[in-house]
Amino acid sequence: MIDQDYRQELRTDSSQVIFPFTAVLIVLTCTAAIISSPLQEGRYYFIYILGGLLFIIASWNLIQRGYPTLGSWLYILSNIFFLTLILVTEYVPGQVGVYPYIFSFLIVISAMILPISSGMITWAISTISILGGLIFIDALNIATLIDYLPAILVNLMLSILAYLSAMEWQVAVESTSYLHLRVQQRRDDLFHTQEELRLTNGRLQFMNSQLDLARQDAENERDVRTRFMNNVSHELRTPLNSIVNFAHILSLGGHGEVSAGQQDYLERIEKSGWHLLNILNDLLDMAQIESGEFKLHLRPTHLYNICEEAMTSTRGLLLEKENEIELLREYPEEWPPVLVDQMRFKQALINLLGNAAKYTEKGYIALRVIPQEETISLIVEDTGIGIPPEFHQAVFEEFRQVDDTVARKRIGTGLGLPITRHLIERHGGTVTLESTVGQGSKFTITLPIIQSETVIEPEFELA
Repeated sequence: MIDQDYRQELRTDSSQVIFPFTAVLIVLTCTAAIISSPLQEGRYYFIYILGGLLFIIASWNLIQRGYPTLGSWLYILSNIFFLTLILVTEYVPGQVGVYPYIFSFLIVISAMILPISSGMITWAISTISILGGLIFIDALNIATLIDYLPAILVNLMLSILAYLSAMEWQVAVESTSYLHLRVQQRRDDLFHTQEELRLTNGRLQFMNSQLDLARQDAENERDVRTRFMNNVSHELRTPLNSIVNFAHILSLGGHGEVSAGQQDYLERIEKSGWHLLNILNDLLDMAQIESGEFKLHLRPTHLYNICEEAMTSTRGLLLEKENEIELLREYPEEWPPVLVDQMRFKQALINLLGNAAKYTEKGYIALRVIPQEETISLIVEDTGIGIPPEFHQAVFEEFRQVDDTVARKRIGTGLGLPITRHLIERHGGTVTLESTVGQGSKFTITLPIIQSETVIEPEFELA
């Protein structure tokens, strides 16, 4: 575990300081003893120096080879042994001296480089060693025991203090190692997060590059489609106009009388031609909208004339249903001015009224104009087939119709409502839809009213 590894690392670091310090202390102590002792006793101290240094070196080698506990105990026990030999050698009856108190250093050191209970164990071993040395020289008696008792008790107190200090040290080490573990985990988490961010950024860059390519392809396809629609619309419009005009001239008898059957055929040709022209106009408008070439010519206008022209056009669409459908108007007494492109706004209004005429078999189609303080609302309401709620957004999308079964009975491109919505939004207005299946639909156009203090140019373009 990381706590044990961290504690052992700290103990090893402590050994790197304690072992050299002890070696120097042994050399100095024994050298002083050699100088102050007779020649015979000086030889013993010389042996103590060599033995102590050899055991210190052996202990350090064990620690370096991965046996820290064995090396530390060898260090403690060897020092206890040589210190006991010095104590026995220097023993004088009735005198204790300082040597029994030196064991306290070994007690403190053992608590620093070994587990926390080692201080108590070292005290017990040192006490046994002192008493054993006294027994060896036949000096142990009650008087000697009383003389050495203070040193033994002092060493005991130091072992207890060393134990408590080691406990606090261990708690501090565990807290430090826990914090170290948390820091390492946070660092690992941060590294993984950075890697994930790097991978995510790489994926995002790849996706962005793919999106850019897709966008460029879509723009290129849109440009190609727009150019194609423009070219086709312009190429077809001239011959279609000729067909419609010639059919109209022939139906009026411009080149001689025509029979009833011929008149019917000519009217059908003319009607189909106008329908194709309307489709081409829608396609051309949508192409201009997508290419950004669509422009509005705005001017202050009262909508009465536009509404009447749109209603007149709608009346022409209801000739076959004239007895089934009533065309209603609900106009205000005063018409507030609005800023519109008259031709384009009329186109949008005719699209809504024409859509109502297409999907209404009986009942009414109403155009209601309701001015408010800052806006004016134009409501196109019918009693047609209605639109399901799930299609309320789809009807404003290009080439979308509500029901393919119904759509097949009513010819159209599905561009009328999308173009209408775009036209109204370019005027700064909105188009909303309310509808119930089987009861009819209500489209509401809302436009801002020109305020009296607003300064308006007579006419300008909105690209």
